[in-house]
Amino acid sequence: MIDRLSAVASIAVRHANAYTDLILSDLEATSAGVRSRVVAGAVMACASVLAVAMACVWLIAATWDTAARIWVIAGLLALFLAIAAAAFWRLKLLAAGAPGMLALTAGEWAKDRQLLEELLEKERAVSS
Repeated sequence: MIDRLSAVASIAVRHANAYTDLILSDLEATSAGVRSRVVAGAVMACASVLAVAMACVWLIAATWDTAARIWVIAGLLALFLAIAAAAFWRLKLLAAGAPGMLALTAGEWAKDRQLLEELLEKERAVSS
């Protein structure tokens, strides 16, 4: 009985260690992907805002004394609305393709649960 308990405890400790490594791997992979997307998005957003602001100021200044001033302002509004819609669509695609949190760990837990259920069924069949 003690030998059996010792073997089970040893297996449990090895599984706990493996799960710890798997969870750390999952967290590292997820955080690296999120971090790179946030940095790239922030750089792109800052540069884009500055460039667009300068272009808008230039366009409005160039058409200030003409009748086209209102059309230029309306065109800029339409352009920004289209860009915002495209960015929203792209963010939805990025979110849909991202892996779930701790996906590898959840998969391994499912495999272990199935294995344990099979072992318990065999044990019940033997003891019956």
